[in-house]
Amino acid sequence: MYNLTRIKGATLCALTLAILDTQAPVLAAGALEEVVVTARKRSESLQDTPVSVTALSRETLIQSGMQQLTAIERQTPNLSFTVGTGGGSSTVNAFLRGVGEFDFILTTDPAVGVYLDGVYLSRAFGANLELSDVERIEVLRGPQGTLFGKNSIGGAINVITRRPTGETEAEIKLSTGSRDLWGVSLYGQTAISDTLAASASFLQREADGWQRRPGDDAGDVDLATGRVSLAWTPSETFDSTLTADWHRQDQTGYPNVMLTWQDGTTFGDLWNLLNPDTPCCTPNRDIDRSGAGGPLPEDDVKGLGLNWTNRWQLSDQLELKSITAWREVDAQFGRDGDNSLLNYNGDYHDQDHEQWSQELQFLGSHGNWEWVGGLYYFEEDTRDLTDLIIIQGLGTSVSFDNRQKTTSQAAYAHATYSLTPSLDLFAGIRYTREEKDFTQGISNTDFGVPHVFFQPGEPVGSCLFDRPTAWFDCSQDWSNTSPKAGLSWQWNQDVMVYAHVSRGFRSGGYNGRAFGSAADLQEYEPEILTGYEAGIKSEWLDRRLRLNAAAFYNDYEDIQVLITRAGSVAVENASEASIEGVELEATWLPMETLRVHSGIGYLRDDSEGWVDITGDFTDTELKHTPEWTANLAIDYQQSLGEYGALTFRGDIRYTAEYYLNAVNSEVLQVPGHSLLGAGIIYDTPDRRWEMSLIGTNLGDKRVLNSGFDGSGFFGYFEGSYNRPRTWTLSLRYRFQA
Repeated sequence: MYNLTRIKGATLCALTLAILDTQAPVLAAGALEEVVVTARKRSESLQDTPVSVTALSRETLIQSGMQQLTAIERQTPNLSFTVGTGGGSSTVNAFLRGVGEFDFILTTDPAVGVYLDGVYLSRAFGANLELSDVERIEVLRGPQGTLFGKNSIGGAINVITRRPTGETEAEIKLSTGSRDLWGVSLYGQTAISDTLAASASFLQREADGWQRRPGDDAGDVDLATGRVSLAWTPSETFDSTLTADWHRQDQTGYPNVMLTWQDGTTFGDLWNLLNPDTPCCTPNRDIDRSGAGGPLPEDDVKGLGLNWTNRWQLSDQLELKSITAWREVDAQFGRDGDNSLLNYNGDYHDQDHEQWSQELQFLGSHGNWEWVGGLYYFEEDTRDLTDLIIIQGLGTSVSFDNRQKTTSQAAYAHATYSLTPSLDLFAGIRYTREEKDFTQGISNTDFGVPHVFFQPGEPVGSCLFDRPTAWFDCSQDWSNTSPKAGLSWQWNQDVMVYAHVSRGFRSGGYNGRAFGSAADLQEYEPEILTGYEAGIKSEWLDRRLRLNAAAFYNDYEDIQVLITRAGSVAVENASEASIEGVELEATWLPMETLRVHSGIGYLRDDSEGWVDITGDFTDTELKHTPEWTANLAIDYQQSLGEYGALTFRGDIRYTAEYYLNAVNSEVLQVPGHSLLGAGIIYDTPDRRWEMSLIGTNLGDKRVLNSGFDGSGFFGYFEGSYNRPRTWTLSLRYRFQA
């Protein structure tokens, strides 16, 4: 049931803090810089945007030691990531306000959309971006179905890179650190002519692994990424930007560990019967040591992307924008499930993905109206070759040849009408139609013959099934209309309040893990989330205190739940839920040399759960839904006069306990924990040279960040942990003509 009293209380507390802070004495001159975001497809101040948004600047990312996209959870309330699912460190599985998914299989779509310069990244693997030339990152909470479309049901993460401006500047950064880390980062831009500018960036980083293994240690770093941009501005009414980016990594699989083992399972007992001298299995006594070996643990990715963005200023009040994009990602990753030299259980994935998209945006204004409308087309083609090892050589292992093609078309519009100079009404709608064609072939890994199903059965009616070849051919389409409506009121020049209701959806699909019977290949429907949000954007103390808060209630229908049973792993529309909560973010500049940023997130979910043949799961919590998250970062700068300046930085992130799986297994419950970071940065007087020493996870707190329940048929739980304490020493040189 919706706990309105609790949300009202938290919001009142936030507003009370703001009022109390206005009584604080003025310590120094100066004000917070304006933060510009594009949450509504146009550039506007964060304080004028009636959406709950966290914006992280480039300097914040650098000074905090956030090297990959998943690190931004340290300063974002109600956001968490899983890392290492299936052995791939490049996989991004985001959870916002308790909405998300950790599965990487091609038939499962993300619930939080990741966008790179306005382009949707449809696959989880290869999306953990290296933050080398990023201008800022925006985290938009709540369903973004109107402007961002499908698979942004929980929110959207916008990554905006630096666009060449025509200035001449360069930057080089050299790094060393824990586990023999070394890295180099380069950036430069210049004007080629009066109308053409170019920029280029390159990053390479290598480090030893942190989990000892008989072969190569796991958790190592060996990657490189680069980006080249051309910006052409032949007139005041037209500009064009062409960007190419590239990524490569060649690593051992992300470290996993066996958490528990139990006898009495079909495959476990069979292994022990056939191998009495090498019985399986022993859970890891030390999470940083493993007996895993062989070819399974791998973490390789190659990616290439193109983005061509054109803008036409058709008149003083009308702009046309076109975004054409293509992206290709090849990933090979795997895990040794039994975590030993035995060939008992594990899996290996070889995934090839290609996507292209075209979006047209029309932005305009007239009188009291501001509006944006658009047309969108998206197409992806993905193939996943998976080898599931079950007692290798016995004939029980299987190979999946999964292929899926998705096409999606959408039209959307969003408009704001100023009822009065201080009161705005906004509304939007998006219609999406999507089609998925999925094929699957299942064969015996050891002998290369079609897989013989252990049980009779037929797949869902939208699938054709050829039993002799064990080949499925499925096709289905869905459509959705996502509306949004709300009001914003500019109370005065420093305080704005807003309220809105919006809807988003996550696409339906097929269970890509048919194993025990053809009947396992079932279809699941799209899930729908209707979100209600009210918030305040405010600045106090002559713009030295910025305090933004939001309270929300989500009605979550047809939730796609990944359920593990004794003979299958499947996605089903198994539950309904309501989620309510609050976010409060504050940035305070008590003096010009001291900045404090903090955030608090509260979540409470009421899930209906489900009942099946394995038990009653009606009293379960949604996974990745900690009741509280909190973050605090403090920066203090000490002038050294003619010798430059020192900046001291510290940050802490607290996360309350939560579960990693849908059935709330105690083994996969993550306890409440805090992660600490700190740094010291020296700048020369001309700010050309910078030396920094940055540490993350300074308390060396080790917590599970992903897990899998294979106890029903393999006899074990497994999981992966966060990285240990890490320090990085960097030297950066900046030149600007």
